[in-house]
Amino acid sequence: MNWQTLAPELIFQILSKFLPGLTLDVTGPSYFPWYLGHICSSWRAVFKSSPQFWSSHVVDIWPNADLERTMVLIEMAIQQSKNHPLTFQYKDNLSHYHKLLEALMAQSTRWLNAYLYLSPSTANLLYAVKTRLPILRTFRLMITGKEDSLQFSDLFEDAPQVRHVCIVDYPAWKLNWSSITTLHLRSENKVQSGLLVKFLQGIEHLEELYLKGDGCDTFAPRVTLPFLRCLGTSAVKNLLLFETPALEELYIEAFSNRTAMQYSWLVRDWVVPLNHLKKLVLLLTRIDMAVLIFQCLPANVPNIDFYIQDFSLLKILPLYPSARHLETMTVGVVDYESREVIDVLDVFDLWSAQGNAATGFGPFQGLKRFTLILYDLECAEVLDRIESRITNLFEERGVRCSIKHPLYYSDFAVPPFDLFGGQVAVYCNY
Repeated sequence: MNWQTLAPELIFQILSKFLPGLTLDVTGPSYFPWYLGHICSSWRAVFKSSPQFWSSHVVDIWPNADLERTMVLIEMAIQQSKNHPLTFQYKDNLSHYHKLLEALMAQSTRWLNAYLYLSPSTANLLYAVKTRLPILRTFRLMITGKEDSLQFSDLFEDAPQVRHVCIVDYPAWKLNWSSITTLHLRSENKVQSGLLVKFLQGIEHLEELYLKGDGCDTFAPRVTLPFLRCLGTSAVKNLLLFETPALEELYIEAFSNRTAMQYSWLVRDWVVPLNHLKKLVLLLTRIDMAVLIFQCLPANVPNIDFYIQDFSLLKILPLYPSARHLETMTVGVVDYESREVIDVLDVFDLWSAQGNAATGFGPFQGLKRFTLILYDLECAEVLDRIESRITNLFEERGVRCSIKHPLYYSDFAVPPFDLFGGQVAVYCNY
C-alpha cells in the first residue's frame, strides 16, 4: 500500500489517532506539527481541511509576544476550524491589546471550553457575548491582580450548557448549579464547612470536586455525594465533610505538619472503606505518612501516583501487600540531587531481584505500567546516562516504562481541570 494514495478518510483516522486533543499555541507555534503539511499533497489537504485539528487554541500574551503574527495565526485557525466548536485558553498580560480576544468573541456561539485569565478591564469586554454562549460546556475565569472575580459572577448565567466550572468564592456565582458535574473551588481562606455542605447539597449530580484552600473551619454534618467519582483536596481534613459511596479517584495534595499518628484515625475511617477506589494520587513529603497510607491502602486499588522528596520511600514500598497488587504506578520526585538519581537505579535493581513471578516486576506481580517523573532539569546529564537502563529493566519483564522530565513545575496531586484532552497540561496549572 502506498501511503501517498491512501483514502482521505483513512488519513484522517490516522491523524486523529496520533494527534488527540491537538492544540495550536498561536503565541508560540513552533511545537505545532506543521510538518504534516509537507508529507504530500493528499495528507496536506486532509490536515488543512479537517476543522478538528484547528479548533483548540492557546493564546498567552506577554510583553514580548509577536502580536501581528499571533493575530494572523488566530484568524487562520478560526477560519480553518470552520463551524467546529472551539476550545481555548486566553491569558492576557497586556490589558490594552484586545484584538485577539475580540476575534474569539466574534465566534462566541462556538465556544465549547474556555479558560480565561484576564485583567478586570478586559474581563468586562465579555459582557458583550454574555447572552451568546449557547454551547459553552466548561469555563475557568481568573482575574489578575487584587481584583475580586465575584464582580463577574453573572457572566455565565445565560450559558445553558455549562457543566464544568473552576471558580473562586462559589456561593455568589449565578449558575444553574443543579446541572454542574465538575466543580473546582479555590479559596485563600479556610473552608467554611457549614456553608460548603449546604451549597453542595444543591448540586445533585456532581461527579468531580476539588477544593483548594485551608482545611475546614469546624466539623459539620457530612454531605452525601452519591455520584462523585473524583475528589481532590489540598487539606486532608476536608475529607471529613463528605460521604462518597461511588468514589473512584482520590487526590490528596497536602497533609500539613501533623504526625502520621494524628492522621491515622482519619485514614483508617475514611480511606479504608472506599471499596470502589481505582486511583489514589498523593503528595507524600514524609516517610511516616507514606507508611500509614500503604498500611491502610485497600488491597484492591489498582493505580497509584505519588510525589515524593525522599527516594528512601521506594526502598520500603515492597513491604506493603497493598502495593504489590498495583497495576500502574507513577512516582514523581522533586528536590533531589544527582547522586540520588544513581541510587534509584540500585533500588529498581533490588526490586527486580525480589521476585520471580512470570508477570509484573519483582514484588509487584500485577504491575503493567511504571512512570517516573523527575522535576529537575539540572540533573539532565545524569538522567541521560541511566534512563535507558531504567526503562530496559522494566520492559525486559514486560512492564511498560516511561520517564518524563516536565519543563515546568505544576501543582502535585491535583485532579486536572482539563480543557485540552491532556495534550497541553502545562497550560492548565493552578
